[in-house]
Amino acid sequence: MKNIGKIIFIGLCGLVGALLSVTLLPPQIDAIGQRMYSMNRKLEQESGPGQSNVSPPAKTPEKPDAQTPAPPADPSAPVVGDLSEGEAAGSSTSPSANASAPVVGNETQSKPPFRPVADDTSIQPQFQANAFALALLGFILGSALGSFLVRVGDRAGANWDKMPPGDRIIWVLGTFSGVVAGIIVSVPFLLLFQGRPEGTLISIALVVGCSAAMVYLLRSLAPYLPWESSAMTQRRTGIKILDTNVLIDGRVYDLIRTGFIDGDIYIPGFVLLELQHIADSSDSLRRQRGRRGLDVLKRIQSEFTVDVGSRDRYAGNQKEEVDARLVKLAKSLGADLVSNDFNLNRVATIQDVKVLNINDLALALRPNVLPGENLDVMIIREGNQSNQGVGYLDDGTMVVVEHGRDLIGEATTVVVTQVIQTERGKMIFADADLDIAIEEPRRKQPPSRGTR
Repeated sequence: MKNIGKIIFIGLCGLVGALLSVTLLPPQIDAIGQRMYSMNRKLEQESGPGQSNVSPPAKTPEKPDAQTPAPPADPSAPVVGDLSEGEAAGSSTSPSANASAPVVGNETQSKPPFRPVADDTSIQPQFQANAFALALLGFILGSALGSFLVRVGDRAGANWDKMPPGDRIIWVLGTFSGVVAGIIVSVPFLLLFQGRPEGTLISIALVVGCSAAMVYLLRSLAPYLPWESSAMTQRRTGIKILDTNVLIDGRVYDLIRTGFIDGDIYIPGFVLLELQHIADSSDSLRRQRGRRGLDVLKRIQSEFTVDVGSRDRYAGNQKEEVDARLVKLAKSLGADLVSNDFNLNRVATIQDVKVLNINDLALALRPNVLPGENLDVMIIREGNQSNQGVGYLDDGTMVVVEHGRDLIGEATTVVVTQVIQTERGKMIFADADLDIAIEEPRRKQPPSRGTR
């Protein structure tokens, strides 16, 4: 998706969010405000009787029948008014007492001075939702959701493009079959929780769970599927598979950092296990090599995205050798194999797998050295022949130096006498005796003819 399309999509998400906020939120907010207002009214009403009970008796409202003495009550006459049953009984037994004394205590208990008023739903809250604020909030939330969806879509699209065709088929078939199975399994729950949100939630969970289970099942059965067992891809995917030797060598990090090796970097899980096995070796030199390979891998992972072990199912049987599994994995994924192993290079080339040999690259980048040129070299050990010394250039090229045995441990200038190119690299022969080295090429030249 281009940038203009992304901006338009995010803006549409923001407008939809604003529209939904203005349409759906005001009734909910008004209802919440009304409930809060009603609760406050109830609290005020409940606090009224408590305040009237603690007030002094002089402030209680006086009754008209308590100011004037009541006439003698007729025992046969019915008791009417607001008197309680106890007052009616008292008036029938002692009418003179009821006529002479006003009834205060019993009347206050039977007739409270404050009666709670029923909840009036017609009372409107004292505030109302602001439509502009809700629209602004909905626009912000919708834009944020649209931006998140754009990022997720770009990442999913990039992963889909890089995914092998077999994985695409697995995802499509697994998702479709999982959705169908989830719908079938969720029917009893929909009938059991009909009209309730629990049924919908359980159905969604079952659909997602069945889809994930079907995708996992197909991925585990990938080596036995027809589109996986055949040559499913003929095009180059650009994936670079690194083997054990190239990680131990360490130069691959500089090649990736400088951009000479691009594309997705993949490290098979069995290569990582082999590095760990080498690093745990009892041999100190072998252990050092394994640790260096792990350190190089850690440096690559810290700066670049590296996929480790997620596609090893295409590598065949675990009982096979590492080189055979590397070739099979590269052939299945349409990937390029990065290695400096000479034998692995030949086997992979025979099976039509592209190999990026670091030694070949280093050989191509070496400067051409011609006989008669001077070289500065450090002689570090004795050669096979007598009076020979051996040194190395910065790129690892071996230099065999005649008359260099006495110069071991010293940096000296030598003259190139011969250059031999082999499949494994270049070998240079030189001489530390500059006078002899210079005169020897002259002796080999044919003598010039004199003029008559």
